[in-house]
Amino acid sequence: MVSKSADSTIKKLNDLGPKFVKEVTKAINARLADSDEFKNYEVVWKHLQSIAVETINPILKDELPGCKITVPKSKSTYPDIKLQVQGNTFAIDIKSNEIKKNPWFDMARIDTVVEKRLEKYDEEWELIIKYDIESEKFLKAFFNLFREIVGKREDCKGVKYRPYDGKLRPKSWDDFDNNKIYWHSKKEFLEGIKRSQKNRWKKLIIGTLIPILNDKDKKDFKALFD
Repeated sequence: MVSKSADSTIKKLNDLGPKFVKEVTKAINARLADSDEFKNYEVVWKHLQSIAVETINPILKDELPGCKITVPKSKSTYPDIKLQVQGNTFAIDIKSNEIKKNPWFDMARIDTVVEKRLEKYDEEWELIIKYDIESEKFLKAFFNLFREIVGKREDCKGVKYRPYDGKLRPKSWDDFDNNKIYWHSKKEFLEGIKRSQKNRWKKLIIGTLIPILNDKDKKDFKALFD
């Protein structure tokens, strides 16, 4: 159950979404106008994410007086912006992807997302930046709740994930552009996670485990369900 103080902050941040997108768009375009830093595919995403963090932080300080803002020093640390407001903890992460292929960035693992993300943060958002490395153009920014950018896996009607490691994957660019949302509530999202967990492990057992089991191994595994 989300507390009243958390609920008011969640509403505030949702309402600030259009402002985040507008100001980040302005900041990126201003930097793109006279810069060579967007020519290198290996570092452009770092520049875009840094600009977004630098732009969003002052807005948060103005709109949420007294909030504690933490920005990690390591690029591999989640989230890019951690907010603590009235005893509640929120996360804003920033991702950038190139237009030539659908976004495929790491988000979380389906086997640990509940423990490490949903139970740890009162709410989470993602600021997504779409750009074109060939034309060296920033295209568009999106600001959504974490669950709203997760894609759907049709074979099990669960959350989209990468099979070999179970990492959550985002929806397509078409879904972003059309504001297509697959998980409208936390309840729906949790159900989608469970379906994908079962689907992934079933496929792994059938394809990887069963072929290497001898008769004794099969009896041992069967005993787990007796």
